[in-house]
Amino acid sequence: MTTLSTTNLTLTMPRLGETMEEGVIVGWLVVPGQQFRRGDAILELETDKTVVEYPALGDGRLEETLVSTGDRVPVGAPIARVAVLSADEWAAALPDGAETEASPTTANTTRSPSILAMPRLGETMEEGVIVGWLVGEGESYARGASILEIETDKTVAEVPALSDGRLLRILAQPGERIAVGTPIAEVDGEVEEAVAPNGAPAAVTAAAAPVDNGTGTQGPERRSDSRLRATPTARRMARQRGVALDTLRGSGRRGRIERADVERAAGLKGPAPADLRWLDTPAGRLAYAQAGNAGPVHLLVHGFAGDRTAWANLGSGLARSGKRAVMPDLPGHGATGIEAADVDGLAAAVTALAESLPGPLVLVGHSLGAAAAVHAARRLGDRVARLVLLTPAGCGPRIGAEFVHGMAAAETTGEVSHLLRLLGPRGGQLSDAALAAMAREMGRGRLRGLAAALATPDGRQRIDLLRPLAELAERIPVCAVFGLDDRIVPPTDALNLPPRVAAHFLPTGHMPQWDAPREVAALISEETPHG
Repeated sequence: MTTLSTTNLTLTMPRLGETMEEGVIVGWLVVPGQQFRRGDAILELETDKTVVEYPALGDGRLEETLVSTGDRVPVGAPIARVAVLSADEWAAALPDGAETEASPTTANTTRSPSILAMPRLGETMEEGVIVGWLVGEGESYARGASILEIETDKTVAEVPALSDGRLLRILAQPGERIAVGTPIAEVDGEVEEAVAPNGAPAAVTAAAAPVDNGTGTQGPERRSDSRLRATPTARRMARQRGVALDTLRGSGRRGRIERADVERAAGLKGPAPADLRWLDTPAGRLAYAQAGNAGPVHLLVHGFAGDRTAWANLGSGLARSGKRAVMPDLPGHGATGIEAADVDGLAAAVTALAESLPGPLVLVGHSLGAAAAVHAARRLGDRVARLVLLTPAGCGPRIGAEFVHGMAAAETTGEVSHLLRLLGPRGGQLSDAALAAMAREMGRGRLRGLAAALATPDGRQRIDLLRPLAELAERIPVCAVFGLDDRIVPPTDALNLPPRVAAHFLPTGHMPQWDAPREVAALISEETPHG
């Protein structure tokens, strides 16, 4: 991106619904000094009804955050300062009467009809489907009222009005698939009252959620295409918690499943997650999930105390880009009943799963899973085309024993909650239901043997990957990613890597696939020539 102009704006907490009076900062998706493009999500907000991403209305740079994760902020209160290329693009996001540091904000005050275009609700969105109009032709709407509902490849979103207005003429009907930027309606009023002709709304009330299981007397409302109506956050949480969405009764608008519905069901006993698959191995049954059914296979191996859901967002992203992501629960973890006392046991399970898949494949391992991936790659030979290691254990003498032995011995939600914060900024954002489930899993004591095999109580690593890495790097491309703020694996371990292993550094904690998913996806997907 080219150098930005010096026009500075103060962003405020938006009103994302008629009844919204305050919002909670779920997390910042960019950091101060980081540039963003039009349509990029800047931060995630939670209202009393949903979780939303706040997209950029134009190119710019985040200068300063004025609120922190977890803060409850009233509508209209300052939340950040940004430097933007065009203040006009951001006029709808500014409070009435706001001025930039360069000059007063100018707004289009004409009352002539304006064109409402299909907004871009996410970076990868190219088209959307009109689910339904929530305002009829000739009807007026108030600031914050939802105008229509749109379905993208990721979610169903309600598009809110940014100020009062009136819908004059509908140009696109329910069920139509419309390219981003194509006119969908004419509105009477200022352009910024709804959606700029070539842009996105200041915020949308939507979020996608994975699958979990629960119980309910009546399933959620389905649209005419038989797909469930659920917010993205509900879908993501459901997948992480193993809750089947079709067993839930949604409490949201027109029966839509909300985050709270999944949280209530998460603690209830129910059937196995609908997306779970099984592989019979000599040691027992291995559980795994899959995203995408075609394209190059990417086998994603989670780290210590994790499971397949650690890859939910990344796996979905790979699937959308035409790849097949396969994500196992390692022995001793998640739904897999197999136990393992050391890395060899983990590697045997990874090898068995890889041999059941079409190759050659890209093998990706995180932390302890990186060690399992390295040993599996040696066994698999030419079935592995590329090896990617995220914050790998075994590349230096020290490791965060507080996390390793703490998680292995944890029995309460408080212990788990504090330990997860060591992973990075998103580590402390799990729901109460998710923390309780993780505490129950840790309380089974399945990880104590693996913890002892990974590190001594005082933090000395018992795994050495450097020799096998040097061997592998002679025949396949190998890269390793380190988080500059990692509190488990020191980023200086990268200095010990063999010369032919490419090292990458990201401004993340121990979970770069959480903190920088787009960057990690790009590194995993790139075709790096060997030599």
